[in-house]
Amino acid sequence: MSSLYIRNRLFERWPGCDVVGGSFSEATEARHCRKPRKRSSASHSPTSSPPPLPPIPIFSRPSNFKRTDTSIAESSPKDQQTAKYGPDVSAMADQELSSLLKQLHSSLSSHNYSQSPSLLSRAKICLLNLNALVPSPQIPRPLLLAARETLELGALVSIRLQDPEAFTRYFQQLQPFYNLPSDVLPREGGNASKVTGLYLLLQLSQGDYAGFHTTLEALETQAQQAEGQSNQRGKGSTRGQGKGLEDDAFIQYPIRLEQALMEGSYDRVWGETKSERVPSEEFAIFSDVLIGTIRSEIASCSEKAYPSLPISNAKNLLFLDSEGSVVQFAQTRGWAVQDSRIYFPQLEAEQYGTEKDILATSGQVIENTLGYARELETIV
Repeated sequence: MSSLYIRNRLFERWPGCDVVGGSFSEATEARHCRKPRKRSSASHSPTSSPPPLPPIPIFSRPSNFKRTDTSIAESSPKDQQTAKYGPDVSAMADQELSSLLKQLHSSLSSHNYSQSPSLLSRAKICLLNLNALVPSPQIPRPLLLAARETLELGALVSIRLQDPEAFTRYFQQLQPFYNLPSDVLPREGGNASKVTGLYLLLQLSQGDYAGFHTTLEALETQAQQAEGQSNQRGKGSTRGQGKGLEDDAFIQYPIRLEQALMEGSYDRVWGETKSERVPSEEFAIFSDVLIGTIRSEIASCSEKAYPSLPISNAKNLLFLDSEGSVVQFAQTRGWAVQDSRIYFPQLEAEQYGTEKDILATSGQVIENTLGYARELETIV
């Protein structure tokens, strides 16, 4: 506590005390030992206010002051992370992220996904500590590669766990990484085509044909931009071009399925999902979902088209493996199974309603025709 502050406080409390400096105990002693100075009558009037306190001094920085952290903005991104979080925190986050990626790869290869969600959560926390969960050109390339690999593993694990919502979130988080220039983050070594093809197949299985074509048009635009950039660089620099959409098996597989669906060729769809044309195991998971959607559409059409069907014919029509599977499917749809045939119970009521509508419409048409004939006779 400064002597100026003590002096001002003493003058405010004891106006008659003549103290220049010293501590609080010295000022108290001086108050009892010294006589107060004579002051004018105006100063002793009860209405007079104590003298104003002097302004508090503002301490300015010395002229030789210099910031010690200005080098952070001029340093490399890795040095910035070290300066922000400390060398120990950054090194520990790097080591933990590498260990978590190894564990995620082993869980995928061993088909043991019980610990995968917790491993992914810890990996994303490491990316947050390293300020790499959202990509930017200033982040070092090895860290960008690790972040992209983490999110791609999360997308593949979500498919194995049959969690389409989580897969969609990972796909959206990966888009900023896929949109980075190739000189900042090359596409080689990643699973961009695989994840995008799986997203297209998910949209087909959900019946989102508008979203399917929107995603496909965005891929075509990116391919054209990449081709234009490669042409500007020259014919000799073709190392970073990658495969085109026509040569990409992961992209062509959902395209072939969509064409078969638009043509109504369900046999082709069935053949595509049950042959060696399936690019990977993850595509087979979504293919089963797509076949289930197609089976439901065929069942709805069969209810309208046939009064009944033999079980053997329904097995081939619904792409089921055995007659027992047909019976189980019929029970889920509320169909009646009797004498090796499937009967559609709702058809009779719908036919009755349709015939009633046709009779009502026919009577109205006949009445209108007779009315027109009478008017024509009147005119003639």
